[in-house]
Amino acid sequence: MNNWFKKYEKLITILVIAGFLAGIVWWSIATYLSSKRSQSLNQDYTFSKESSVLVITKDGIELEYPYWIMKDEVNSLSQQQAQLYQLYYGQKLDPVFDYLILKNQIVDMLYDQRLIQYYAEQNNLLPDAKSLNSALNNLKSNENNWNTLINYYGSEEAVKSLLALSLLENNVLTAVASISREEALKYIEENFDNIKYNYEQIKVQHILVSDENTANQVKDDIINGKITFEEAASLYSQDTSNATSSGDLGWIKHGELEETFEAAAFNANKGEIVGPIETSYGFHLIRVTDKKVFENPQDVFLYEDVYSEIENTLQEEKFQEWLANYKREENFGRNYYDTKLLYVHMIYSLDLDEKSKENLAKELENIIFDGDDISLEVDSDYLAIYTLLTTDLLNSYYNHLSILNNYISFSQKVDPNIASLGLEQINKKIEELNQLLNEGDEITDEKIKYETARDFLNAEDLVEDLGIHNLEEAETFKSDLENKLEKTRAKLTKVLADLFAQYPSSSSVVQLYYQLNPQDLKVKVKYSELQMNQLKQYINYLGPQYLFMFFQQPINEILVNVQSVIDSEEAEISIKLEALEVGLDLTEMLELDDLKLYYLEKIKEIDPEYYSDIDKLIEDTRKSIEESTKSASELESELETQ
Repeated sequence: MNNWFKKYEKLITILVIAGFLAGIVWWSIATYLSSKRSQSLNQDYTFSKESSVLVITKDGIELEYPYWIMKDEVNSLSQQQAQLYQLYYGQKLDPVFDYLILKNQIVDMLYDQRLIQYYAEQNNLLPDAKSLNSALNNLKSNENNWNTLINYYGSEEAVKSLLALSLLENNVLTAVASISREEALKYIEENFDNIKYNYEQIKVQHILVSDENTANQVKDDIINGKITFEEAASLYSQDTSNATSSGDLGWIKHGELEETFEAAAFNANKGEIVGPIETSYGFHLIRVTDKKVFENPQDVFLYEDVYSEIENTLQEEKFQEWLANYKREENFGRNYYDTKLLYVHMIYSLDLDEKSKENLAKELENIIFDGDDISLEVDSDYLAIYTLLTTDLLNSYYNHLSILNNYISFSQKVDPNIASLGLEQINKKIEELNQLLNEGDEITDEKIKYETARDFLNAEDLVEDLGIHNLEEAETFKSDLENKLEKTRAKLTKVLADLFAQYPSSSSVVQLYYQLNPQDLKVKVKYSELQMNQLKQYINYLGPQYLFMFFQQPINEILVNVQSVIDSEEAEISIKLEALEVGLDLTEMLELDDLKLYYLEKIKEIDPEYYSDIDKLIEDTRKSIEESTKSASELESELETQ
């Protein structure tokens, strides 16, 4: 099994969590600060721990509300983020895995925020009324911005809540993670080359011409006052994108232009005309009108925007270090009241070793299975969590198995006398043999022996990490591993079959289940539909010919899967027709009329009433084939005549 799901999970984390982090922060701010007011306005409402995801603990003792993270809060935030994801990317979150992953990220974030709020309360860092009113009045002073905020957050009270916690967080940040000039200077000195590369800028004008003589003549005319740089750019520059705007390229950073141009421009004095400088475009005359460069680390402080960005980076690093220490030193913890999110937290947030993951898998199996079958009572979230965990385990098992197979194979081939020399001597000998070989010479048996010994020693190092010290132990470990792998695959296949029955439109379930059980006819069709949807993204850019050239493997896989379904005696008629629909979709995309005719005739054979105009479709396709054949014959005759 490949690492597809890990890649998918990472994609979701990047797109959903990182992309909409600010939205989650501000929502949670309003939720937290309005909680006590909500209690006072609605005395009949009581918060219960059973309605929470988790309760924060300190020294093992549960804190009182509002240091609880409520299920409604997490659900609301996850729904909001799902809507934003769909709005920005035009896609819905996958219902099986994505919401669990998203909720776990949200809980982690809210947990950190609650601890920041706790610190603020304990250290008198809550914003006072004067600061809050001043910030509120500043917002109201810009009527357009204020109306936008009210429309977005719903009320002045919500905006005030946002402001209050924003001030609170800023107070904490200032208290625990202020950056002194000495700290900043030390960081700048240690990273000066990177800072220069990333932050230095020059404002540049240029004139582009085709040959060096023209460039020199234009330069002389400018220097002698016969023409201004701006006039010369308008008259002579071949860069039409900026010729009429004084040849202005704007602010340029390192790495944005060709190396020769960049080197000349960054080394030029302000106002100096440099060139001609040759690039792949032609010959340039360059004039730098402004510079933001750092001759030494202290120069960075002269540019407030650059220093501010560096200070923010340092402050965030310092704050995260403080937060980690604060959690540990104050002995904060979590008591989960939502078992499902506890499991997700354990999988993603705790550094579990393989044995712990296996124990967790057994715990989940007790929830999921009733004997050998999936329990009828089990929540599909537990099936998803089990899939997340065992997919990771299977990846580990396959990796271990590959290491073991290499070790066992090399053990049977290696010359023990050569292996005893050690890697350093073996590599030295291989290098000597390489130097003796001329181009085209066959690899000698001696070289093969030394390379086998090298590969054996490398494999030996890897199996030692698994606690294996000899061939006998490796073979025993391999047998046990294959047994575990087979049992885990069998259980996961059942789990994914159940998830597929519940969520046949889930792309992640379809892909994972197809990997484990491609013989399932229904998943063959759904997987082929997924492949078709991916191909449709490229057809408008590539056209049929290039689509087949670049995506031959998935196209062939679709064709094979469609054929295997319609040939199967076990496939239901509805499944065969679904497969033929996929096949027709592909033939129309690739303009394969012969195959399209075959699929249409199959549809008529299976269910003559499936398309009301099936006979017309068949006849039209036949005519299209005849016309194409006729055109090809006429072209061939014409070529022969010529």
